[in-house]
Amino acid sequence: MRGLARRLALALAAPLVLLGLWLALALLGWPGPRLVPAPALVASLAAHELTHAALWRDVGATLARVVIGVGVASALGAGLGFALGRSRRWRAASEPSIDFLRSIPPILTFPLFLLGLGYGERARLATVVFGCAGIVLLHVAAGLAAAPRERAEAVRLMGLGRLATARHLELPEALPGLILGVRVALATGLVIVIVTELLIGAPHGLGVRAREAQIAYQPAQLWLVIALSGALGALLSGLLARLGRRLTPWCAAPSSAPPST
Repeated sequence: MRGLARRLALALAAPLVLLGLWLALALLGWPGPRLVPAPALVASLAAHELTHAALWRDVGATLARVVIGVGVASALGAGLGFALGRSRRWRAASEPSIDFLRSIPPILTFPLFLLGLGYGERARLATVVFGCAGIVLLHVAAGLAAAPRERAEAVRLMGLGRLATARHLELPEALPGLILGVRVALATGLVIVIVTELLIGAPHGLGVRAREAQIAYQPAQLWLVIALSGALGALLSGLLARLGRRLTPWCAAPSSAPPST
């Protein structure tokens, strides 16, 4: 019981500190109500907006874009990362090209995708895939590259085929990196989706709501969008973290190791 109370206190510490700071700034009137509206005003707006379908439509539109875009990026990144992680030669040869592509801000590719794919969802999703696939690729490749040589040598000496080796050695080594990479990609994908919604071409979404609030000088609405974006990202990351603990129980204890035959 005491341990549960301690974990709850630790989980609530940071939100309570941030809420206290927010309240203090609002009461002091600094740096101004347009930048820091009163928490009560944002809470009242949230209670009103959460009962309307329009807000959930925007949340659903943003969530769908993130899930689809990051899902495609994860599939591509996992496949390429798995292939590169298994070959040190190919990994070394492709590293400069991967670094070059990762250095390009994904938002800069959005106008290019708009020109090539049109002012629709395909350009937005292509931007998410471009920005997130490399993240997953690097995490998966790094997980495979870090596999202990002793374990790989033991599997080789057992004479296992390619499928058996992939199942009993490579997949357990790559899975933690894959889950971590997807978690990072989800945060990046959420940023890309909301920014592209802010820019052009989206009928619905949290970015559209933020743009409309900025045009109408509604800081409370902007703060509500910010809070919803953070909550959405935390929810997705938390669900994936829980799934990761179930799929990779050997990562929970430092002394444990991936199952092998």
